[in-house]
Amino acid sequence: MTAADTTKAECVYRICVSFRELFRNLHAIEKPPWVDVDLTMSQLKAIVLVVETGGLSGRVLGERLGITPSAVTALVDRLVQRGYVRREEDLADRRISWARPTAHAQELFERLHASHRQQLESTLALLSADELADVDRALRLLQEASARRLAEQQPTTAVG
Repeated sequence: MTAADTTKAECVYRICVSFRELFRNLHAIEKPPWVDVDLTMSQLKAIVLVVETGGLSGRVLGERLGITPSAVTALVDRLVQRGYVRREEDLADRRISWARPTAHAQELFERLHASHRQQLESTLALLSADELADVDRALRLLQEASARRLAEQQPTTAVG
């Protein structure tokens, strides 16, 4: 490992620590809204995944959560009963069932993110214009890097 690699690794480590501390401080300022949500962690994770994607098949939801097909069925059943998701049959393959978000799930997701946004906006308001420009540039770079990683993971389709 070269000195440049060590320096880069140390910088990545410091950034990760700072990111964790940022969220720890934000949660210490005000109780996070998800604390008051009457859902299990698995249920909350599933709702977030379903809302963020617009819906997932049971197989993909299970893969993302690391749970078995029977556990996915029980989890989705509970979320349907509580009004957070609805089941939708796949038009092309009736063996596939999709979990789609309801308005109730969307509202929960928006409420959780609104609180995070308010906390972040209040913190950003403490920065100077130059500091805000630095944060903006850094976050745009992170967003672009994450978009490149996502593009690398997407399957390519051959045209022919």
